[in-house]
Amino acid sequence: GDQEVYRLEPYDAGEGYQAYTSNEPRTFANKMMEWISGAEMTVRIPHNGNDADQRDKNDQKEKFLIGILKSADERLCNLLMPSIRDQLAWYSTLRGWYAGRSLLVKRPNGKTYVDITPWDPLHTYWGVGEDGLEWACYKTIKTKDQIFAQYNVKIDWDSPQSADGSLVYDFYDKEMNTIIVHNGDTNRPNFRIVKKQIKHGAGKVPVFIGPVGANPMITGLNSTQIQDTIADMGESVYSATRGLYPKINLIMSTLLELTARAKRQGIKVISRDGTKSLDEDPYLEGSEVQLAQGEDIQPLGMLEMHKETGAFLGLVSGEVQRGGLPHSVHGELSFQLSGYAINTLRQGIESMLGKYLRAVEKAYR
Repeated sequence: GDQEVYRLEPYDAGEGYQAYTSNEPRTFANKMMEWISGAEMTVRIPHNGNDADQRDKNDQKEKFLIGILKSADERLCNLLMPSIRDQLAWYSTLRGWYAGRSLLVKRPNGKTYVDITPWDPLHTYWGVGEDGLEWACYKTIKTKDQIFAQYNVKIDWDSPQSADGSLVYDFYDKEMNTIIVHNGDTNRPNFRIVKKQIKHGAGKVPVFIGPVGANPMITGLNSTQIQDTIADMGESVYSATRGLYPKINLIMSTLLELTARAKRQGIKVISRDGTKSLDEDPYLEGSEVQLAQGEDIQPLGMLEMHKETGAFLGLVSGEVQRGGLPHSVHGELSFQLSGYAINTLRQGIESMLGKYLRAVEKAYR
């Protein structure tokens, strides 16, 4: 649902009515993503008074980690995908979670490449034991050509559900990795193993997963039922505003409709048998309308917004700013601000941005 908010799905004001869709959700999320993508990241191993030989080893470790991340970004770029940082910024902002796979993979020719691939948390499944992840699985959809190119396995299912692609499950536990393809048909399910179980060599589940924010996973108990509170864990940037955007679109659509009616008011055509209609637009300059005796044209009159509408829109806009970013971030200053006011606004931005920066930092760690 939040992804539809980000994509600015057009607001439906009803057939024949003017509709307005605010760009606030997308500009808000894009601002957050840009700050995360542009944040400075320092790879550093403290020396802590070590001898010269150990300090040199630590320096080499830092260079190795920097090279690892650069190599992973180059691989993603060659696959026409955004960098690790950009993807983590997108997922953490709009999903409220981050996930991905991290491995050193050896090709059949013996060469090794860095595989750090962010996953969509919406399609990631996992199980947690005493010491962390026990297993993880990522579900994607791939066409027959993609499956053949990647796994050298031909898939020829006649299931209508697989016409647009098959479900691919990439499964990892602490030792093994296997990939299974499913035709997506619940009535006649069909499976194919396109990658047999093979040791991945990581020594643990090579997957990183985590939520954004400080909300722990708790079990809500009351006298009648066990409440599902996992929905509160890991929220997107729209957690405080997603219910306000439809109200802004409703008010703005109404204003847009009344503005359009100011240009062309509705008219009432009076005739003896009630069947007369106008062949020409009476609002065009110089237009002539022929009327018989007893026929007439009258404007229906203008509708007006309630006098409290502007104040209500201001209240809703204020709620959006408190749950998101102040309009001053985009350079909208209705009056001059003092240094103290600017610092106060900056603190408000940091409280919103901080948890997403920390989430991406945890993902890299």
